Amino acid sequence: MAQQLQLQLGRLGGAKLLGLALAFELALLPLVVLDIRIAAMGVFGIVAVLMVLRRPILAVAVLIAARLLSTGATVFFRIGKIGVGPFEPALMLCLVGLIIHAAIQGVSLWRDWPWKWPYVTLALWVFISGVFWSVDRGDAIGELLPMAMVLANAMVILAFVRTWEDFRLMIWAWIGACVLIGVLALSTDALGISTGDVSFKAASGGGRETGLGQQPNWFAMNLMFVIHTCFGLTLLERNRLAQGVLIASGFFIFIMMLKSGSRGSAYATLIGGVLVALGHPIFRRWFLRFAIATVGIFAVGMMFDIADSAKALSRISSNVSLNQNYRELNWLTCLQMFRDTWGLGIGAGGYETLLPTYNNYVAQSLYDYPHGIFWQIVAHYGVVGLGIIGWLAVAVGRMTRDLIRWSRGTGAEVLAWTMPAAMLGYIAWSFLEFTLNDKPFWEFLALYTALYLIVKRSRDEGWALPAWESPFPQLLSARSTSTGPSSEGPPPRSTPGVSA
Repeated sequence: MAQQLQLQLGRLGGAKLLGLALAFELALLPLVVLDIRIAAMGVFGIVAVLMVLRRPILAVAVLIAARLLSTGATVFFRIGKIGVGPFEPALMLCLVGLIIHAAIQGVSLWRDWPWKWPYVTLALWVFISGVFWSVDRGDAIGELLPMAMVLANAMVILAFVRTWEDFRLMIWAWIGACVLIGVLALSTDALGISTGDVSFKAASGGGRETGLGQQPNWFAMNLMFVIHTCFGLTLLERNRLAQGVLIASGFFIFIMMLKSGSRGSAYATLIGGVLVALGHPIFRRWFLRFAIATVGIFAVGMMFDIADSAKALSRISSNVSLNQNYRELNWLTCLQMFRDTWGLGIGAGGYETLLPTYNNYVAQSLYDYPHGIFWQIVAHYGVVGLGIIGWLAVAVGRMTRDLIRWSRGTGAEVLAWTMPAAMLGYIAWSFLEFTLNDKPFWEFLALYTALYLIVKRSRDEGWALPAWESPFPQLLSARSTSTGPSSEGPPPRSTPGVSA
């Protein structure tokens, strides 16, 4: 049935398919009178359905974009703690459609990947704690649903991103979504359109970009992951126009991130860049240029207050101390909860419920959450949770080590460095901010895992990834004499584009 639908859509052709989508959008125009977000939801829905039927890999790109674009400000109703806005239906339609497509076509969703069982075990522990000793089972369900979404998204990404071409398309989709977020943020600011909870702007003291209505730190976190990879992909592209687009996109995303005034995002990006520069000599040259350009951006932005950015940039450059005591108060509360439960943890979702009994001052503020993934694990899931997270970290570390070793001399080499470097920067930042299931870390990890599986298949099945024509061949040849791909990298046979 799915093949017949794909055949019919193929006969429609691009123009006819576009006309069909436009006709559907025109039919939704009356809904604009009621709520423009409902019309937007319908448009994203039809795009998602058409993508699933016509070319599933494009539906995965829509899924990733919807995941990045959805924020609390776009929500127009909630089911418990789950918000539903114009992007969530597209995400769900893509997800359900891809699962159905996989079932009909015989595509395996339950693939093996290195961190699958640690994550499944963690979800099981969250479920057990929520059922048996959590003080708020409703909040426990709110913890489990995002974990189920993460697992479903990872399964779909790994099922459909099977070739090097698919992987590159997903990176371009991620970059495009981040650029779109930045453009929308600038547009709403210029038009005076209010987005998000006013408390976010009040808490920041003004002058910080909140994007599509997010807390500034979350807005910055959404953008930071792809910055290193955007510049890394520039080293792989041979087309000058594509290189220019990537460089411009990378700096635009970086500048928008800085406009959030988030110190953590700036330091996390710096940590990731230094890690890549230390590990890869070619990226080292580009990182030096990037650092020089960054200094110039700071100087110009602070001197001329371009796009009202001076206050945000000043916050990053001049204030490096943890002067907000609410973080430390939350951390002390997490340790007290750990101690009071003898290392077992209070169970999923119980922090906000119990916080008034530990610190009513913090409970009445905007900062009533653990302020850090490590502290959340300590308070909610105790010693067992910490052990499972350690298991997951070891699995990802081994995956990264193998991918870096196997990818030498191929187009995957630079990205094998840039993606984990960005995630390590985020992990360092996550000791001060965020919660376990915050997007888009898990989707970025899933894409990195897809790259690992693609390179692994190239070794196991005897086909080679596209070779990397380095812009600095003398550096690459110098490295290959001692660590070349003869024994560690993919086999020399070349059949690029092979798919499962």
